[in-house]
Parts: sequence; C-alpha cells; structure tokens
Amino acid sequence: MALTASKKRKLVLIRLVFRVFGVIPLCDKYATMQVALSEIETFMCDYGAHHSLVIYPYMPLIIFDFDNCLAPGNSVGEDILLPLFDVIESDKSNDLTPSMRQEMRLDFWRKPLDYIVEKYKFSKHSKSASYAYFSQLSIAHPIEGYEDTHLVHAFEGVKILVTSGFQKFQHSKIRQLGVEGAFEDIYYDDPGNPPRKGKAFYFDIIAKKYNTAPSEVWVIGDSEESEISAGNSLGMKTVQILRPGVKKSPKAQFHVSSLQEFLSLVQMS
Repeated sequence: MALTASKKRKLVLIRLVFRVFGVIPLCDKYATMQVALSEIETFMCDYGAHHSLVIYPYMPLIIFDFDNCLAPGNSVGEDILLPLFDVIESDKSNDLTPSMRQEMRLDFWRKPLDYIVEKYKFSKHSKSASYAYFSQLSIAHPIEGYEDTHLVHAFEGVKILVTSGFQKFQHSKIRQLGVEGAFEDIYYDDPGNPPRKGKAFYFDIIAKKYNTAPSEVWVIGDSEESEISAGNSLGMKTVQILRPGVKKSPKAQFHVSSLQEFLSLVQMS
C-alpha cells in the first residue's frame, strides 16, 4: 500500500531521530508507525527536559560551485577582459609565445587568477595590474546560465554556494544570473584576500555549521583541482558536472551531464 504524504513525513521524522540520537533502526519492535512516533515523542520530551535540543531538518546538504557549473565562465562576455589582456601581452617581461597567449586567455575563464599568475610567471607589474583589475571588476547586466540552471531552485534541502574568485566580481555574476536567493549561504574563496584558504576550509565550516557528517554532504562542480579535490579530502560525496569543454576526472565519485541528472541522483540516495 502506497504511503500518503503525511505518513512519508512521519517516516522522515522517525529516521531523523534514529540518525541524531542513535536509536536502533526501525524493525519489528515498532509494529506500527503510531507506536514509533509515540516512543519518539516520549524520548524527545524527556531529552529536551535536560538538554538544549536543536535538530536540523533531515534533508540533503548540497555545496554548489558557480563557474562552469551554474554558468559558463565566459558568460559575462569575453570583451570584459580585453583591457587586461592588452596590459599583460604588451609586458615584455612576461615572455609569452603566441600559443601561450592563446592558452592563457582560455585559462582566465576556467582557472583562478593566482593559478594563472604562477603558471605563466607573470612579471611583478602584470601580477599587480591583474589583481587591481579584478578587485574593481563587476557587471551590471544580466547573464545567461545553462539551459538547466533554473533547476537549482528545485533542489530540496540546504544549498550552499562556494565560489573561487574576487568577491565583488563573483557576487555581481551570481546576482545577475538570478540564483542568489536559491542559497542559504554563499562563500567566496577570494585570491584578493590573502591568505587564500581553499575550498576545503569552507566545506569543513559548512558541514560543522549544519551538523552534517562529511559523508552526507554533496559537492558538485566541474574542477578536479578545486571542489572535487576539496570534497574528496573531507570524505564528501563529489559529483563532477561535465559541462561543455570539461574533461572527465576519475577522482570524482559521480559524473553527471546536467543538473537534472544530479537532481535524480540526490533524490534516489
């Protein structure tokens, strides 16, 4: 016999209490759901009389990446970085070949600035100019995400956004994409605010804040070196979303091609 919505909610409550308080699993001892709920209610009242009781809802905790997960890295329009490219490429101290210049321009839409500065051995002048340029950068026009970006609003549970990049610029992109309201919290791993902490630092804070075991936290993004590596280091469930141009990484526990696939994965777990 199919469970009604009301009974499903009660079953979620039962499982929540089992998880939080270590009560034995649902078995023959609880012949009916009403008996189980009665025993749980008695237990919680007794516990609450002697402790400060705070319980978070039993719903998934999901950490999202932003660039190349919810919106293409170049969704702001590639012209926005042309003035900076002129400065870097005209700096003779950088010694960039034509092929290196082309690769560097692509990296600006896929990698954080500190990584780019180190990879291409920017001169002191180019490094300073790059940080100054990004620190003041923001956009005031709407940007387009992927066809399924709107599905971020369909996920139940606690949704957190952790993004690498300069906070002013990243926040303007998030706002102009129209997804800011989908998240409980937004964290910025900002290379312009040293020392750079890395995403694992923020992931750990999030798991502790929401009283969730790392093994129960979902992490979705495109980058093997960034969010996938950070999530793996903490024992979280890592999902690589294979947006156009993203190379599949064997380090991710799961792979999806869309948010719809990810939504189905979370719902089945």
